[in-house]
Amino acid sequence: MMAIEIIKETIEQSQFTTDSTGNAWLTKRINLSPGKVHNLLQTDIFEDATSGFDDVTGKLEFVVSPYPAIPTDMPLIAGIGLRNRYPSAGDDSVLFKAHCTTRNSNFVDDLEQFPSVQIAANQKLSFYSDHLYICVHLAATANTTYENFAWSFMFTIDSKNVSSVTHSMGVLAESHNAMCALVMSNGHMQSLAVLRGNTFPMWRFGGIRPEHMITPIAANAYFLPINTRDAEQMTSTPGIRQAVADSRAMSAFDAPFGDRRPDWIRLHLNAGIISGPVRDQWPPIKHADNGNVRML
Repeated sequence: MMAIEIIKETIEQSQFTTDSTGNAWLTKRINLSPGKVHNLLQTDIFEDATSGFDDVTGKLEFVVSPYPAIPTDMPLIAGIGLRNRYPSAGDDSVLFKAHCTTRNSNFVDDLEQFPSVQIAANQKLSFYSDHLYICVHLAATANTTYENFAWSFMFTIDSKNVSSVTHSMGVLAESHNAMCALVMSNGHMQSLAVLRGNTFPMWRFGGIRPEHMITPIAANAYFLPINTRDAEQMTSTPGIRQAVADSRAMSAFDAPFGDRRPDWIRLHLNAGIISGPVRDQWPPIKHADNGNVRML
């Protein structure tokens, strides 16, 4: 039976002051039922009052997470001094994130959120922690006091009982995810030449192909030494077994898979090639008087 709970919460401050770097942080904790898995089904955010900001260069960040969001060393907007943003929305520690631009005596009209409005109305995110945090980050003018800050949130949560082991492992994973990296850099830069060179045949057959296999006369010889223009050279069973053994050899992270052969050649091989020679004749079967097999 589903135990759906609707949580309505607000963050309101009569005034708050940014620090010397122009940042201000607000956090609010919501306690949940312990020992359960919580499925966040819906999330909504609403601005209740305008703060009367005296500039339009400021930015607001909102993060909903199982643990307090940790500011990073990465900029919110590069080049204008707005720094120490929250982790990216795609980070495992973030359940919901939104940001907008501060407006002088006007409500915000550029609120963007992740997941989007459509997905946030039917989320499928789960977490195990016994609490939920609403974190707000204002990046604006340094050493400036802002007033009348008021935002509302609504969460629809489906909580279910889980075993103590599952709950403990989930809490452990979420606490580790909350330890955000101060600077993130991922993705690999590619050139046009590299992208075109990697299109065929690497992505079709998996892994990095050893250099000796990529030759003009053996374009179709994926792993067996087959010549495409001359008579095919016979490959012996020991040779095939040696190729399979080479494919199982460990390699360095930047080296081709296998000592001389890629690891995918062992797929769909005959049992005799993988496990050893197939016997020419099976041992005789011994039967008991009732017909049951006694020995194979």
